[in-house]
Amino acid sequence: MLGAVVAGNRLFELLHPVHRLLDLWCGSPNQGESFVPVSEWSDSGWQSAKAFLHPQLRTSEFREDLVACVTEMKPFVISQHLSLIDEFISTDSSVGLCLFPLLEQPQPIMTLVERWMQVRPLDLITFKPTDEKQALYMVKQLLLRLEALGYVMLEY
Repeated sequence: MLGAVVAGNRLFELLHPVHRLLDLWCGSPNQGESFVPVSEWSDSGWQSAKAFLHPQLRTSEFREDLVACVTEMKPFVISQHLSLIDEFISTDSSVGLCLFPLLEQPQPIMTLVERWMQVRPLDLITFKPTDEKQALYMVKQLLLRLEALGYVMLEY
């Protein structure tokens, strides 16, 4: 009986938030593979990756503000919806258009690239058609910035 009481007390000490002695670690089934930072992904890695919008941004208020930004062609202040850092973070309306599919569900990067090519069919400097390589580069830059700030999550 005494052993059960000691085990119960020990379990309480391990699990109680004030006396947190037990950490839970999650692993992936591919534990043998090494971690590659997002900034070092190859183009083929990007082409097979998925983007997720931060769950706290999937709100009706976020959607409404995003729609207003796009329709009024004004900057979208993303930091007012989720303040992860003390900086003022905004994006332009064309970037907002690329975020719309992420409101519904995670999207393959190539779906976002196709959307970018629809939103910006021409290079704004040369007025030549935007090719897939340029669009992938632009989407990568956008997602790298938003991922570093914590607004999107990327999966390879």
